Amino acid sequence: MAAYIVVKERESETANPIKLAKDEIVECIEESDENGDWAGWIYCRGTEKEGWVPKQIIKKNGKNGSILEDYDATEFDLKVGEIVIAEKVLNGWIYGAKKESVSLKAWAPLNHLQKL
Repeated sequence: MAAYIVVKERESETANPIKLAKDEIVECIEESDENGDWAGWIYCRGTEKEGWVPKQIIKKNGKNGSILEDYDATEFDLKVGEIVIAEKVLNGWIYGAKKESVSLKAWAPLNHLQKL
C-alpha cells in the first residue's frame, strides 16, 4: 500500500454518494471522456440513487450493468499535510484511509495528492 500526502485542499462535492452492492443492477447513463481528466467512469442510476462508478466494476449489458463488487463513492474532505494510505488506485483516484483514522475509507483525487 502506498502513502500519499495532500498537497491541495478539497471539500467533497457529493452530499449523497452512491453506494452499490455486488450484483445490483444499474442503468448506465453516460461514460466519462476517455481523453479527459476522469477517464474510466460511468454515470449510473439505481433505485433512488445515482453517481459515478468505475467502469472496471460494471459488467455492461446494453444500457444496464451488473455491479461486480460492493462500491461506496464517499469522498474525503482533504486538508494539506494529511496522509492517505491507498488500498487501490483507479481512474485518477485512490481509495483508502487517512493515517489518523484507518477505519474510515473513502476516495481522494490523485491531482490533490503527492506520493510519499
